[in-house]
Amino acid sequence: MLRVKSINHAKLVIFVNQLKGITMTFNVGDKVKFLNDVGGGIITKIRQQTAFIETTDGFEIPAPFSELLKVEQEGFGGMSPAPVIPQKSSKPQQKKETYGFKSEVEDTVEDLSDDDNNDEIITTENSTLSIVLGLVPVKTGKLEPEFEVYLISDCAYRMLYTFSVVKDNFVYGRRVGMVEDDTKELITSFNMEEIKQIQSFKINCIFYKKGIFLPHEPIIYEYKLNALAIVDPESWEENDYFDEKAIIVNITEMSLLYEIERMVTETEEKFIIQKKRKDTPTQKQVIKTTSTKDLEEVDLHIDKLTDNFSGLSNGEIIDIQLSKFNIALEGAIRNNVKKIVFIHGVGNGKLKYEILKTLGSKYPKLRYQDASFKEYGFGATMVMIK
Repeated sequence: MLRVKSINHAKLVIFVNQLKGITMTFNVGDKVKFLNDVGGGIITKIRQQTAFIETTDGFEIPAPFSELLKVEQEGFGGMSPAPVIPQKSSKPQQKKETYGFKSEVEDTVEDLSDDDNNDEIITTENSTLSIVLGLVPVKTGKLEPEFEVYLISDCAYRMLYTFSVVKDNFVYGRRVGMVEDDTKELITSFNMEEIKQIQSFKINCIFYKKGIFLPHEPIIYEYKLNALAIVDPESWEENDYFDEKAIIVNITEMSLLYEIERMVTETEEKFIIQKKRKDTPTQKQVIKTTSTKDLEEVDLHIDKLTDNFSGLSNGEIIDIQLSKFNIALEGAIRNNVKKIVFIHGVGNGKLKYEILKTLGSKYPKLRYQDASFKEYGFGATMVMIK
């Protein structure tokens, strides 16, 4: 009797494609699955025949093309991008589309050396960067408006960009292209049902000119969406870019403010930690004014919880910190502690997010807020038990 060795569906698809002479191609932004392992993710970059996949846990895993299967997917959530309306250049552009990821970058490489601006004098006016994100409400006859999304180069710089949306902590590539200097570009459009599903817009920008120019660092900007604020006409403002009122966000200004805030926060956090280590005994004291405790403090920094953490992954570190958080909170509730402060630091915000998610789901009756900025900076959360 002939025995047939079992083969999973994904490998069977690749085998059949090979017989047909079909070669599977991969692009940045493709959603893929692993053939020899569970899970998958989004391709963030490609080097030769190796793709780097960002998983839902936020980790980047390299894998050869031969071990990947592309997941058929059209755009994000069934949304179809709006057509590009050229605002300045009349030059026809070839477009590419890979599973909903739109491209308007020309296939040909432009020679920037032969230009009349090679001898242009660099001044403050022609070297200042100003990139703007615009959300413009469009009346459709429905109760709720749709919104067009524009990127605007309000300066003398051209801009290469990628535009993605985040849903359920997953990033979906939406568009890639170029915006000419002093030009606005229609990127895409969304209705309110789509807006309600999206957590944020992710925008990556690279800036350049023809000829001589003062370079600027690339910008990676994330715009958090608030559906209620977006639909509220009070959020729309008169502006210099559109005839109608719109939501205007200066990406360059917001990125600079965020960078300054991040630097200040990190400095303050280091200062606070150093001060607390100097002033606090090895065994942390709990403030007591009566027979019950008024305040308890728990430091969730991993170096306070275990001596050997160098070999731990990010996920394992989070698990240890959350375990300590749960044990400390349950103990505080049993011991009638009125308030408990969890020092989680700033970092990338993952630990604070998990703490707030746990409080919201398991302890809906407990109140919580950011702890004293003077004492802890941005890196602590206070839970009020009584």
